[in-house]
Amino acid sequence: MVRAINRSLTSGYRGGSVAVAVVCPDGAFADAPHWSPGADFYGVGGESPASRCWERRNADGTVTVVAAGVGADPEVWTVTAAPEDFDGCGLGNSMHGITWMQDVPGAVIHREPYAGHPAESVARYWQAFFERWGVSPKGEEQEGAGWVFGRGRVWFYLDAQLAETGHLLDVVLELCRSFGASARVYPYNPRTRDYDGPCAYPDFVRRSAA
Repeated sequence: MVRAINRSLTSGYRGGSVAVAVVCPDGAFADAPHWSPGADFYGVGGESPASRCWERRNADGTVTVVAAGVGADPEVWTVTAAPEDFDGCGLGNSMHGITWMQDVPGAVIHREPYAGHPAESVARYWQAFFERWGVSPKGEEQEGAGWVFGRGRVWFYLDAQLAETGHLLDVVLELCRSFGASARVYPYNPRTRDYDGPCAYPDFVRRSAA
């Protein structure tokens, strides 16, 4: 990490930034609850054990989207429509955009209670994990992108700027020791304006105010 930080010190406003992928071994979370709508669904916005929104391309050209935990009185929504009908819902940013499909003629919508649903127990598990660790796991980046560190392998992708890199090191060491994980370090590259490495969208690790 120190070598990567030093390599990027002259990179302008991102100087001293570093990213780390903490790659967990197979079966690291074998005991965690899991649910998805089916093997042919993939997570919207990136496959992850903590996914709450999924998509499937249907043989008839339509798309089915499942979103779990929608609304103030949470529900699981299953919506089937033409792909273009989902444009503008912003599902990659917030699954709650699925409610806009109520205004789309011909959209087939099924709603069921979230309370007691298997997806709820999964969300509770990973929310508790985030509250404990301050980070969430990642998996396949997107449909067709492949598994960056091996199929089904879970990882955490974290970054920090110079003032926070000591804290990042503490977090990485604790994750590695707790889950038998390995760390891969990527310096910031001013030419590409990104980190060197195969991952995207790191979680910024900021020191807790406590």
